[in-house]
Amino acid sequence: MQPFFMNRQFLLTMIKPYSKYLFLLLLIVFFIAGHSHAQQLILMDVNDGNKVVNDGSITVSTNDLSTLELSAHLKIMNNTDKPIAMFMKKIINAMVDSTSNYFCLNPKCWPDADSTDIADSIQPGMCDSSFVTHYDHFFRYEKPIPTGYTSITYLFYDYTTFTQPLEARVTINYFVSGVGVDEAKKLEVMAYPSPAKDYIILDVSGSKNLENASISMFNLNGQLVKEFGRGILKDNLSLDVQDLLPGSYLARINREGEPSLKFKFLIINR
Repeated sequence: MQPFFMNRQFLLTMIKPYSKYLFLLLLIVFFIAGHSHAQQLILMDVNDGNKVVNDGSITVSTNDLSTLELSAHLKIMNNTDKPIAMFMKKIINAMVDSTSNYFCLNPKCWPDADSTDIADSIQPGMCDSSFVTHYDHFFRYEKPIPTGYTSITYLFYDYTTFTQPLEARVTINYFVSGVGVDEAKKLEVMAYPSPAKDYIILDVSGSKNLENASISMFNLNGQLVKEFGRGILKDNLSLDVQDLLPGSYLARINREGEPSLKFKFLIINR
């Protein structure tokens, strides 16, 4: 005689009241399996208290026209349960003429390359702090960095260890303003690049009380076309404007208890 727990009809009768919950459980399991490595390569900004910057941006800027180099430093954590063999490639979004960007990543530096050809091995739960970018004049340390805006996305990846690709990326924006330090103090806000396509970077180094500020953008007819809520400038000076049509715009930074600040920018065809 077959035990009752092996009887097919008995099992179906017992499971039926819970079938919808089992279906949901299976969906959750498949979702987790498909996304288990989505954010398990963690990028941290060493110069900003190890702030996690996955899919975000870092802005490195100066008003000093004698600056020879700008740099950024990342810590990379393997948050998986296996050793990884990580590579990196850079994607140039915008680049000032006569500038150079080289990077170092274990086990060496790549002065004239857009990607690494040697894997950086990181053990489970461990961090690698060797990634440093260097942005300077093409004739390194012989001339100051030219004025303007450069934006580069760095993609870190391992396509061999897991069945799903392991990726993490961050965009680093470098810019040197077109005015000297003394003159910059007289200006309210400057926006780069000019003209822009998908986003603008604000230079608010001479402004105060921006923690709770909001931003309103207007076309030349005075119509409100885009707004950013309070606190937008607290952690990020990069504004997404890819939904704006080509043309000239005026913007206002609204500060609590303080006069508003104004800036203008131009969007060109994409």
